[in-house]
Formats: sequence, structure tokens, C-alpha cells
Amino acid sequence: MKKRVIACLLAGIMTFSLAACSGGSVSSNSSSGSGKEDSSESSADSEVGVEQTAEPQAPPEDAPVGGQFVVQISPGTLSPDMMDGWSANATNTGFIRLMQDYGLTDIMRDRTLDWNPVVVKSHDEKENEDGSITYTVEINDNLKWSDGSDITAKDYLFAIMLRSSKQFVECEGDATTGSPLLGYTEFNSGDKKEFTGLRLLGDYEFSMTVDAENLPDYYVLGNIGYTPDPMAAIAPGTDILDDGNGCYFNDKFTTDVLRETLLDPNEGFRYKRPVVCGPYKLKSIDVSTETVELEINEEFLGRPDGTKPHVQSIISKPVAVETWRDEFEKGSVDFFNTTKGETIDSTLTKLEDGSLKANYGLVPLDSVNEFRFACDFGPAQFPEVRRAFAYIIDRDELNKQLTGGYASVVDCLATEAMEDYQATKSELEENLTHYTYDIDKAKQELIDGGWTLNEKGEEFKEGTDKVRYKDVDGELMPLEIQWAYSESEVTNLYNTVIPPEAEKVGMKFEGTKMDFAQLVNHLNREGSDPTYHVFSCAVVLPELSSWWYFFDDAPDRMGLWNYYRVSDPELKSITAEMQKVEPGDVEKFRELFVKFEEEINKKMPGVVMTTGTQYWFYNPKLKNFVPRAYDNWWYFILDAYIEE
Repeated sequence: MKKRVIACLLAGIMTFSLAACSGGSVSSNSSSGSGKEDSSESSADSEVGVEQTAEPQAPPEDAPVGGQFVVQISPGTLSPDMMDGWSANATNTGFIRLMQDYGLTDIMRDRTLDWNPVVVKSHDEKENEDGSITYTVEINDNLKWSDGSDITAKDYLFAIMLRSSKQFVECEGDATTGSPLLGYTEFNSGDKKEFTGLRLLGDYEFSMTVDAENLPDYYVLGNIGYTPDPMAAIAPGTDILDDGNGCYFNDKFTTDVLRETLLDPNEGFRYKRPVVCGPYKLKSIDVSTETVELEINEEFLGRPDGTKPHVQSIISKPVAVETWRDEFEKGSVDFFNTTKGETIDSTLTKLEDGSLKANYGLVPLDSVNEFRFACDFGPAQFPEVRRAFAYIIDRDELNKQLTGGYASVVDCLATEAMEDYQATKSELEENLTHYTYDIDKAKQELIDGGWTLNEKGEEFKEGTDKVRYKDVDGELMPLEIQWAYSESEVTNLYNTVIPPEAEKVGMKFEGTKMDFAQLVNHLNREGSDPTYHVFSCAVVLPELSSWWYFFDDAPDRMGLWNYYRVSDPELKSITAEMQKVEPGDVEKFRELFVKFEEEINKKMPGVVMTTGTQYWFYNPKLKNFVPRAYDNWWYFILDAYIEE
């Protein structure tokens, strides 16, 4: 991860989330926890069958090191990528995050964003006459790569420059990392060899200048929370020079070199990650069996509070979602999470009668399940079609069928873990349109949007014509929606109930089943032309959600960042204004957040089906394992240790 403000992540096969049901209310383990450390032992560390309510904290000094943690993943969701910069798959992200650390800034225990003291020895901030801000950073001289070599200022500069270069673009990578900085555009295009906003000041000292055009920036510390990349390993022979006008590469930095070191399927960093700086390093990966094994990186100095990993190895196991609990009960995986009321209730019953040995935690979800439109082609480019689609779905009833009535439906792009949403929820609920099943409203949206013709260009007649058409630039466009999905209980139900409802309004809704890897390829349009107008997926909304990137319609943002591929002046304007809020002005930011969510509610680039609360059941051998929002298992395990 190159910046702390990150793209939304695909969370895998669509599943439903629930509001909390039997077993207690939502615990304090949310993003808004106080972060106050409690040295007393949690009851979940000394008993079995109880809820974990402790605050996240470092493991005790005498905690043992060893053992193995087995992570279940949904079959078909593991991609070959073991390095960020190409895909945004939440399955891979867990392993990638554990191999990448030492960000200049990070989120602390109290959920505030600050400079990382393990990395940064000193830092200085200076406002320049042109309105730009220069951050001068000296890093500690004791940081090491997993191979024992030193991490220096050049490794941080290399990471920014690599991931901002035209050579990285030629390797099909996301080259927007340095976009907040002065000189990015000229460096990225190749018009200038120097990256003027970067200066090399010593072996362990460098500076970064944030362009005045990008200030103020509500998440400025997040945007400069860069992590290093090993220059000597990724670009052998490359050096970074600075003659006073900014940093630049010598002539050894070439696309051919990068293709060999990054993209080689057997040894490339994208797939094998031989040198890392995170708490874990890659021991092995076999994509054919979807098995990843990580082991402790002995060179890692710790998270910002000094926390080091205590679980020796982490290994993945592909398990069908329907059998997650079965595999957990057998002891073949060490946790499972669920958002389905029936499963939660029956599991809690097993804990109460002692037939299952486990502890659990309640977590406000940081993800939503949605129908995600590709808003740049076909019928999906028109808001009236997207709103009509929302009106033909009885989301409330579907949630009842799938979750026993525990799921919560939202009418905007928000999660239960999101503090800005919780703080403005009452206001939003008063102002947002609640899209519920209404065939007449769906028809009216289509009529208002010009979908009034049949295939001959004549007036569409209900009962006679099957599919509506619209005159678009002199050609008739059929109201046919192609839907891509991975099979699950949820999507199977959708495939049963939605197509006949679509027919009632003159819409053809046709689904294509595929595995998750194929779905991601079509979403990212990797090796495929635009084919599908809408996708079923779950998406994680990060703690620092960079809305201004998600709705920026610049070509290099489309897909990985702007995942709806929507070009909407109002959404772009509002989110750009959100970025320009002074850091710390929460009131102003939330005022704009409400405007943003109201506009999302009108434009409907995606139909959000649900969010809610998730139950995490885990092996009681895991001590100090505290489920909470935003961190997921890959950060839970960093605090944990094993006692058999």
C-alpha cells in the first residue's frame, strides 16, 4: 500500500450483512473506540463462549511466539497478485498488507492519523510562497528489508517515483501514487525527467512538496503516508540523483528491467514478493490450490506502537462460504465471520450449550453489498435507468428472505462503521429517497429518460412490445442490461426474482455466472472489452475514503479508483470540495458529506443492497484477538498470540 488513503476493495462473493441480533449489542470494537489500553486480561482470553469486548492493544511482553493461523478464503477469489498497484481484491489485500509496512504516517491505536515513530526520526512542515507545503522527513537508520539490507531515503523516493512513472504504466500498473505532489504531471507524462516535488537530502533524509493545487487536503497526512519499495531488487543498477531541481532516475531505469523484475510469473515482485518490509514475508504461493503461506519477518521492528507479530505462520485455505462454519467446527480454519441471522443464532446456541468451543466479536461492517453499474456505456450510463432498476427490486423483502430480517438497507454509499454516516444518519434518512419496489415509478423514470420506443423506432406499447428502446445519437439503443455475478445464495435469488420484474417495465435483465477472478477481470477490463453493465459485488469503503478520487473522471482514475466509471459533474464537484476542507474541520466535511450522499441517492451509480453488523467467531486458542471495524483479520492477528 503506497498511500494510506486507498481505493475501495472488492470484498469477494456477495453476502448479506445484518444488524446485531441475539448475543448482545454492538461492542466497543469499532473505528471510534477510545484506543485506551487496558492491561487487564479480557474474559475472551480466559474463558470460552464469550464475547470479546476488549480494546485492541499490544500483546503482553511474555506472550509466546509460534503457532499457525489458518485463514479461510472464498474459492476463486485469490488472484496471483502479491503486490499492490494492479488489482483491488480484498482476498489478496490481507496478505499484501502483512508484507508491506513502514508507512511514513499511519493510523494509531486511537484511530488518529499521525507520523509513524518507528519510521520517522524527525519531520518538518513548511508553507511556501506559492501555497505549496514541503514536508522534510528524516527516517530512522535501523530499518531493514527482509533480506537484511538497509532501507534508505532512496527506497521511499523510489516507491513514489516508480509508481508515478510512465514505465510503470507500461507495466499496466497504477501510476497515480505521486499525484498530490508538485511536478507529478510532468514526471508522469515523461515531459520532465525530474520529479520537482521530491528532493534527496541525505542517506536517510528527503522532502516532499504537496502542490498548492491540491491544498488544502482533508487527508493530507494520509496522502503522504508513503511506504518504501526495494530499489536495488526491483530496478538493479538504478540510482536516484538530485542536481537541485528534483529527483530523477539514471538511465538504468527502464520498462524492460521492470517487466523482468515485476512481471516474471516465476520470480517477479508482482507475484512472488521476494523482499518485503512488513511483519510477514511470503514463504509460498500456489494459485492453483489457492494456498498462500506467510511467515514472520524477523527484520520487522514493529507497528507504530512497537507491536510485533507473535503468530509464526499464516496460511490460507479455500472454503466455500456455505461450509465456513462446518470447517471451523472441524478445526480446519481458525475463524469464520457471518452476516446471516440463521447462522448467527444457531452458532450462539451451540456456544451456550457447550457443543462448540469458540469466542466471538461483533463488528460494524465497513463494506456494502451492491449492484455496481459501469456508467460509461450502454443503458447503464443513464441515471433514469439506474433509478428504474432500483425501483424494480424489493430490497426490504429480499433482505428478509436472505437474512431473516436482520439486514439493514441504506439508500446511499455508506456503512455502519463510517463515523461520518453515523453522525449524519438522521438528516440523511429525512432527505434521501428510499428506493423500494414500485413498478409505476420505474416505468415513469424510463419514460422521463426517453425510453419510449420499440425496436422499429415506433411508440413502445405495453403488452405488445417486450423491450424499450431509446434514440441515442441517431441510433436505437435497447434497454438490455447484462449482469455479471459469482454464484451464491444471494445471487441465485436475484437471478430468480429480478428478470421477471424487469420484463414488466420493458427491460431485459440477463445474468452471466462466472468465478470471482473473471468478474474482477471484467470489472477492471483486463483483457476484455466493456461487456457487462452491472456487477454483483461487495466493496470495502476505507476508513479514509478518498471520495474525490472515486468520482474523478480523469482517464487514469477510471476503473481502479473510479470503479463506477461515472463521469458526473455534480459528484466530481462536491467531492473535490470535500478534499479541499481544512484538516480537522469535521463540521464542514460532514456538511459536504451530506450533499455528496444526497447526490449519490439521485444518480445511483450503484444500488446498495445492505450493510450492517458482522459476527466473528474464532478459535479460543487465539488470545488478544480483537475483531473491530476497518482492520480485518490481517490486523487482528498482529495483536494476537496462540496458547493451545
